[in-house]
Amino acid sequence: MSLDPKFATQTRKRPTWYRILAGTIMIIIIVVLALSISSLNQRHNIDDMHPDSVSPSGAGALGNILRDHGASIALVHTSDEALSQDGTILVWDPANHLTHYEREQLKTSGRPLVIVSADGEDASDWLDGSYIDATPNSSSAGIRPECSVPWMSDLDGIEGVSRGIDKPGCFPTGSGYHLVVEDNVSYFASPELFTNAYLDRAHNAAVSIRAAGQTKNLTWLIPIPESDEPLPAVPPALTGALIGFAAVALWYGFFVRRPAGPLIPEELPVAVPGAETARGRARLYERGANYGHAGAALRAGTIHTTSGRLGLFPSASPEHVINQFVTATGWDRNEIADLLYGPPPASERDLTTLSHRLNQLTKELTHD
Repeated sequence: MSLDPKFATQTRKRPTWYRILAGTIMIIIIVVLALSISSLNQRHNIDDMHPDSVSPSGAGALGNILRDHGASIALVHTSDEALSQDGTILVWDPANHLTHYEREQLKTSGRPLVIVSADGEDASDWLDGSYIDATPNSSSAGIRPECSVPWMSDLDGIEGVSRGIDKPGCFPTGSGYHLVVEDNVSYFASPELFTNAYLDRAHNAAVSIRAAGQTKNLTWLIPIPESDEPLPAVPPALTGALIGFAAVALWYGFFVRRPAGPLIPEELPVAVPGAETARGRARLYERGANYGHAGAALRAGTIHTTSGRLGLFPSASPEHVINQFVTATGWDRNEIADLLYGPPPASERDLTTLSHRLNQLTKELTHD
């Protein structure tokens, strides 16, 4: 409530539809932000088996070990690029982007070929046999090689592998084998041995290093179809969230915040009456719930406004001020004394009452 009706600030009440619209927009923004965060969390899939990735499913640790031992790693995305390089070829193709012709080219190249499968379901694409069944591994214990592959003979075992295939090989997993070596092809039924999360278990690192490090040069093939566009630096969902936040900021600035109103030209300097300054200060005190200071400012403003008419000087004593007001208005002396020098208001209601009484006193002195 304002001190003076003439200077009262009208509080704008938002209609119900306006509040509903504001709440709906905020909910939309929250949902967009949640989707963008979800999109960012899902992007780790592109790091699976990547030689530079530090994610648990990445192969950055293996890549660093190989480089520390003098091997060079070339990351490529097509079979033609892989065949143009020298040395061992490691293939990670969980989405089966390679065609039958491309797989045959890699197999007949004569170069060491390490196939790391996502689940063993593509075993028949790389190994002899019309259909090779993939089986899950339910055991978490260490698995010994139990095969005659020369570079496996001195290893104790591996841990953490999840799949095997129904074809004789190394590391028996239930009814199948995790690793099958056939001519120049070394087929791993699942990627655990190469990943950061499992590399330090048992002899997992030894197996993956020996398989990928058969030559000094390693070509790491992760096929990507030509139709796939490279991932943008900023995910589309995050871009949408940023645009949404910008739109909400503009909407809030234009429609929610109180407008400044039209500009009114005024010549400088501007003379501000002392009474207006006092009233303005009182309104500030009121907004800050400082009722005592607000009341004092109102009383000072009233005395200043009527001082010229009553012949009061700034140094006038309270007794002299009261006498002049009593003489000019005919009001009771105690009422004037209480009104101008009484106790400070203790609440907004007291402050409002004081403001109205001071207005009446001012009008009594200034009316013609």
